[in-house]
Amino acid sequence: MFEYILLRCINNLKGERSLAGIYNLLAGKRSSQTLQDAHAYQLTGFFAIYKTLDRTELISFVEGLRQSHKITIKNDRPEITSYGHEELKRLEQKWEPLYFAGIHIQEHISVFEERLFLYIQTITNMKAGHQSFLPVSERPDILNWVKSNYKRNKTNLESHTIDMYKELHTLLNAAPQEEAEVFSYRITGAGRIGLSKQQLADKFDLSVHDVHLLLQHSLHRFYQMAEAKPEQWPTLALFVKTVDDTGGLITNSAQKTYKLIKQGLDLESIVRIRGLKMSTIHDHVVEMALVMPDFPMYYFISDKEVTEINNTLQTLNTNKLREIYDALQGNFDYFQIRLVQANRQHSQSGETL
Repeated sequence: MFEYILLRCINNLKGERSLAGIYNLLAGKRSSQTLQDAHAYQLTGFFAIYKTLDRTELISFVEGLRQSHKITIKNDRPEITSYGHEELKRLEQKWEPLYFAGIHIQEHISVFEERLFLYIQTITNMKAGHQSFLPVSERPDILNWVKSNYKRNKTNLESHTIDMYKELHTLLNAAPQEEAEVFSYRITGAGRIGLSKQQLADKFDLSVHDVHLLLQHSLHRFYQMAEAKPEQWPTLALFVKTVDDTGGLITNSAQKTYKLIKQGLDLESIVRIRGLKMSTIHDHVVEMALVMPDFPMYYFISDKEVTEINNTLQTLNTNKLREIYDALQGNFDYFQIRLVQANRQHSQSGETL
């Protein structure tokens, strides 16, 4: 799965971004540039799906792709070869469809994961009469959440446990066998310790990268199913964290800027209040245009200017800012171009990964 995702990224990026851009995407670097790239190259699903990815391991893996002639690397920018395209199509048959939704749920998926695994551990141990056990998560917020929800459901623990088993069994039964088995062996329950990622890799003859991504894929799918249809998956829906009202903004700093814009402040005033550079505030506005429905473009640029930039974007069919800037003969600054790019990408961001 790791190789397929990397080839997908390299293919979509068209040699316009460096290896660092791929790393920032998969690791979920909280910057407006990474967020905009995710939208621009139709890679939003892969954003932040591998937060623990080691940069040197990525470089090593990509070098292996180069040596096997699946990609070439020019000026640190990987490009897929014709043989790489063949491999991409072959791997697509193996791994698709994928249900990653990183850009939308990356902020909540780790909480979902820790709640789910600790809750399963708790109810199975309590059902077995084991009052003391070493929890798989020691985060205070996770522990408190699990204690609270266990108390709420302990009066009907037998049926509650059965309901959870049925939901997980149904979802895992619909997954590829390898993915279902990896997830199942990860679970810690009464009298059973879940395997580490390395142990899972050894057991199923997989790389640790593939194990991580298979687990994340299961969690992403469970989360989306429970969020979309809580009435069908009521037990799993317990673990879904409610999204805040900041329009899905990725960075905390952008959320603060958004609140000031909602108060009617102009960008110069926000720069003074926040003590940030104008370029940083511009990044925040671009992020808003990417993720917010009905973003008020007219606050920052006229309809006529939007149309002119959009026409150029459509003609050039590139995301290289310098090329776009030159084609517009310097009549628009980079902020205006990025803003229109972001708005355009938001309207086209219905892709499914």
